[in-house]
Amino acid sequence: MSDGGDRPEEPRAGLARAADATPLTARGVLDAIGGPLGIVESVLPPLVFVVYYQVVAIRQAPVPIARPALIPVVAAPLVLSAVFVLVRLVRRQRPGGAISGAVLVAVSAVLVLVTGDANTNYLPGFFINAGYGLAFLVSVIVRRPLVGVVTGLLTADAGWRADPTRRRAATWLSLLWVLLFSIRLLVELPLYLAGNRVVELGIARIVLGLPLYSIVLVVTVLVVQALRRRSQA
Repeated sequence: MSDGGDRPEEPRAGLARAADATPLTARGVLDAIGGPLGIVESVLPPLVFVVYYQVVAIRQAPVPIARPALIPVVAAPLVLSAVFVLVRLVRRQRPGGAISGAVLVAVSAVLVLVTGDANTNYLPGFFINAGYGLAFLVSVIVRRPLVGVVTGLLTADAGWRADPTRRRAATWLSLLWVLLFSIRLLVELPLYLAGNRVVELGIARIVLGLPLYSIVLVVTVLVVQALRRRSQA
């Protein structure tokens, strides 16, 4: 009697995809960024927040949006995030990404309701981007670039450190990730500090989110795979 252990293994996503030796096809790119459901999980909650906020703002203009009116604005993406977690559980998929997304949406919702300022919805994202960017930057400074460390651990391959070409590639790829997080902060922080730029911030967050992440991830995977094949040959 099957206990579920014979289920096919889920495709690797994120930076872990660089440790996969299979060629990166169009389907592979889709899987690497979380698959169709992962894309919806990433884009739909912030999009719903922006659209709902704009509808409420238009209805109440020129009066500023009162705190009670913000409750459904933050509740809608929160409910969506909870639904995504349930969908993952029902489909017996790893719910880690959906759960972390739901927690982030919940924290953002609390900040909005406590402060009465919809701009604070984006505040946690600044700390996340700064934290990841700093982690990649420090890894380069201490000569343990995260791209090399992560892919090396996942493949049990420590040879990248002894190979100057692979080590340099890991360094430059890690700096590419630093650039990704830096661009997000450089674009979004001025909007946040300007105040009352909820819609503009939402659009920037969506555009600089999955699309930019996908480009950097694909470049990372292709370079790491190519250098691994060269070293094995």
